[in-house]
Amino acid sequence: MANPIVPSETLNKRVLDYVLTVTERAKSWWTQPVDGTTLSRRDEFLEYRLRMEGRRSVASLYADAKTDPFDGASNVGVGIEAIFSELLVPLLLANTHDLDPMLQATLQGTKQVQDDLTAFHDGYHRFEVPGKRALLEHSTRELLTVGSCFHKWTYGRFWRQSVVDFPIWRNPATGEPIMTMDQGTGRMLPQPADPKTPKEAWPTDPLTMQPFTLDRLRAVQPTLEREGPELSIRPVEAIGFPQGETRPDPNLWDWISDDFDVSPYWLLGREEDPFGTVDLKALWRWLSIDPDDLHKDPVRLAHLLKPIRLRAFHGKYPAASDGTPVEIVSLIAVDAKLNLGWQPSPFPRRPYFNRQVWHSGTSPIGKGIPESVFSTRSAMDALLNQDIDAGNLYNHPPLLLSDFAMLEDEDYETTGPGATWIMRDINGAKFLPTPVGKRDPVNLLNWLIANTMRLWGVTDLTLNSPSNQLSPQPDTARGTIAILNQGSIKFGHLTKRLSEVDTTEFQYGHDTFRLMLANPKRVSVDGKPVLLDPSKRQEYFAEGIQLAAVGNGISTNPILRQQAYTQFLATAVQTQNPFLVGDLEVYKQLTDTWAASFGIQVKTKDPQALQQSRIFLELMGTPEGQRAIPAILQQVLQAVQMREQASTNGASHAGLAPVR
Repeated sequence: MANPIVPSETLNKRVLDYVLTVTERAKSWWTQPVDGTTLSRRDEFLEYRLRMEGRRSVASLYADAKTDPFDGASNVGVGIEAIFSELLVPLLLANTHDLDPMLQATLQGTKQVQDDLTAFHDGYHRFEVPGKRALLEHSTRELLTVGSCFHKWTYGRFWRQSVVDFPIWRNPATGEPIMTMDQGTGRMLPQPADPKTPKEAWPTDPLTMQPFTLDRLRAVQPTLEREGPELSIRPVEAIGFPQGETRPDPNLWDWISDDFDVSPYWLLGREEDPFGTVDLKALWRWLSIDPDDLHKDPVRLAHLLKPIRLRAFHGKYPAASDGTPVEIVSLIAVDAKLNLGWQPSPFPRRPYFNRQVWHSGTSPIGKGIPESVFSTRSAMDALLNQDIDAGNLYNHPPLLLSDFAMLEDEDYETTGPGATWIMRDINGAKFLPTPVGKRDPVNLLNWLIANTMRLWGVTDLTLNSPSNQLSPQPDTARGTIAILNQGSIKFGHLTKRLSEVDTTEFQYGHDTFRLMLANPKRVSVDGKPVLLDPSKRQEYFAEGIQLAAVGNGISTNPILRQQAYTQFLATAVQTQNPFLVGDLEVYKQLTDTWAASFGIQVKTKDPQALQQSRIFLELMGTPEGQRAIPAILQQVLQAVQMREQASTNGASHAGLAPVR
């Protein structure tokens, strides 16, 4: 038998004291100086954000004057962090959420249920989560900046508001409508009238016996448009975690807290809240607000604009009657030190997900670009500033002057084109020769940039660039694949880390729907509605259903994909692998995938055509064939263009067709 939780004022106070104690103690992690520096972790993260915004380069022009090696020495910075961030953000999204589909449902049931769930959840995350693309871009930039970004999922209801006129009965003597009590809120509201009521049946004033008049009242009518998991982005500074914790998954921590600011107006709508019944009476007293009078006194509405710091808490606490730890959810008004509500957690897991691509190993917070390239960035800055200083000294070398060489003192500072000096002694002034450095700063900078790109698995091939600055251009498909693998190993690791977190988020969304969705849910996918039928609830939400992200670490470069597929098929044909080329249907699937990488759909199962592709691929498996790949591919593309043009002109082809 489960141990009951007996609510009491004493228990409420204990929960409040515990949450405030452990969360406030954990704040010291943010104020401790980073090893080897005088900066706190919060200050360090601020510095990282400034670097990502390129602030140093701009600020240095005005405020960051250097005096070493001379007054006014160059102090600009290379915005390498921002450069790599803007490279990696689209790459990471292209290999995770931009895939179609971005997730896959797996189960032991029917394929139809699997396909329905895949289409439903893919459509929901792609089209129904408000602003998800912008949120993902922000989240990815944030994790690349400070190492982590937390996703928070809540169950949201999205309402569409419309203004309607509805009929009421109005007393002609007083002008007041007939009122009735709303059973949901207990408030008195105007009673709707039926316009079809015969006039002789209209209600009358019991005092004057005068009939009421039929009138219309304008009202705001909310309509539930959609419901389901809703995403918000939480910065790392808002998150609290136990001291000494190093694991990245918040679900494994003893607890997690989240600080955020809301207005009292936000609190007015918490009748249905995942934290349970939220008791706001003590908070209204602390704020000196009477919510019942707010609609009567608009001036007091100004109180609703003042933010209130809240702290959400998810964690273990011995709340059971025998002291057994249970997972609870609590909402704390921090400044007022009030527990607004708490209850055993209704969530399938904690709704926080720590997105990171580089785990630090020393804390739950990962490692971002500024931290990983700190030394390299310093070297780049030094090289660039030294080169600028050398150029300034070369263009403005030191000047030697003998006594009385110049007539006016102000002329001593006048240099540059057009300067005119009136000399007493033409031999009394001499510019000192400045040394010319033998190093090549451009090559050094490129070398540092190339090594930083290797650190993050970013190459020209990964970026869909036709040239590769980091290694020689390959002559064969095998060479291309080898270079691809060099970069994709690291880049694949980055995307795999994100895909692991994405998988837990997708699964959380499915479990949330299973717990909270009571009505049919319709999502539009490519203009076609996908309906989760409540009659099939047992099938759609059976135990064992898993959702997995489809993210991969393979480059999205189409040329590389074409060459990789070609090399794979050529090897299969050359070795006469019976599992790949022995079965016509299997080989058909392989050739379809290969053709699709060129934007072509193969619409025939003609054995003769397949045999021709075998001959072609056998040729591709030879050195001569690999050298001929560019010319052959050009011929293929020309043939496709000709067929596409013919198709546009009305001709039909049963063979190849462009992918739409």
